[in-house]
Amino acid sequence: MVLYTLCKLASISRPSLPLGFGRHLSWIRHQLEPTDEERDAAHLASATDLHELEFRIRELDRPGRQRRGPFHHL
Repeated sequence: MVLYTLCKLASISRPSLPLGFGRHLSWIRHQLEPTDEERDAAHLASATDLHELEFRIRELDRPGRQRRGPFHHL
């Protein structure tokens, strides 16, 4: 919980944090956050049946689907 709070602080622009400290927290958050591929795999693995899995695969294969990227705010 403490690490999550520190990561949230790093994602918010706060003038009270020293610049080096904020960069360090951003780096930690970037290293711990799952990649898009890991998120997609977890999303597919949580399907309860074949129909839901097929729906989720089609959802992930949609053209123009936005990717969150490495610095998506939680």
